[in-house]
Amino acid sequence: MEGGGQYNAHASAQAASATLGVELFRAAATSAPVGPAGAVTVADYGASEGRNSLAPLSAAVEAVRAARGEDQPVWVFHTDLPDNDFASLFHTVAEDPGSYRRPGVYTAAVGRSFYEQLLPDASLGLGWSSIAVHWLREVPGPLDGFWASTATAEQHDVWARAGAADWSAFLTARAAEMLPGARLVVVVGAAHGQGRARRSGAERAMDEVARGLQDLVDRGIVTDAERAAMTIPAWYRTEAEWEAPFTAGGDLVLEQLRFVDLGDPLWQQTGGEGYADTVAAALRVSFGPSLLQGLDPERRSAVAAELFDGHLARAIAAQAPEPWFAWRLAIMGIARRSD
Repeated sequence: MEGGGQYNAHASAQAASATLGVELFRAAATSAPVGPAGAVTVADYGASEGRNSLAPLSAAVEAVRAARGEDQPVWVFHTDLPDNDFASLFHTVAEDPGSYRRPGVYTAAVGRSFYEQLLPDASLGLGWSSIAVHWLREVPGPLDGFWASTATAEQHDVWARAGAADWSAFLTARAAEMLPGARLVVVVGAAHGQGRARRSGAERAMDEVARGLQDLVDRGIVTDAERAAMTIPAWYRTEAEWEAPFTAGGDLVLEQLRFVDLGDPLWQQTGGEGYADTVAAALRVSFGPSLLQGLDPERRSAVAAELFDGHLARAIAAQAPEPWFAWRLAIMGIARRSD
């Protein structure tokens, strides 16, 4: 994600998605088990700069204390990759009026991938992850374009196997961390359709980004080799793929899985006013860093501005005013067996 407070400022679509899981998270918090040190440990997997985590974590802290008393200590661990903007995250927790911060609630961060175990065995009482586990740990292999919907049949199979392995690794790591009876709530982008016909709901915008990249190549701003190396490692799973790791007798139980066709939150939020610039900024902060990571750092910002703030914003503004996205969410409640 783009740092410097930019993700906090332009990730309102992700914030809208997160709200749909808050009540499930609040309910899970009422029975969150206490850890060995007497604190309820809560983990936020894929925190970015933190603003979109504040409302769900505040709801969880309130629910934990309603159930266990106002003096119940709570540890909150925010996790993300090592190059995440943790400085912005800690400022957000400390200064934002919507913060969960209060006496007896402690904040920490873990700068590692959530595809590995991040906390000690049997220490976690409650987990949250919102709009994060569609990201793969690495690019599984080449695509004909940069977005998974452009995959050939062979490429699709490679990416599907990587998506399955990463989801399984995420759950295996969480099962080790979770106390018996602990719960995890996951809100994440999901696929429309099945197999190679699957779609994320962002294809129209990504096709326009592809045209913008070709324009940058034609203008000599980006080379053919640089464009060919650009890939966004995002995988939108089907219902069967989300369910696959949960086997009878396994450590984790999928208590709830529901899907919400969210539509286009940015269109809903703007009513079309300033929509083109809003979309351009949102895609830049969300997908720009992974798309452009192969470029020299001193060029990256200028290319992002040309591609998103320039080409994409102009292309959207030139079209009839209408939504460009059809996002779908999967909302999951997952429990660690207590027996």
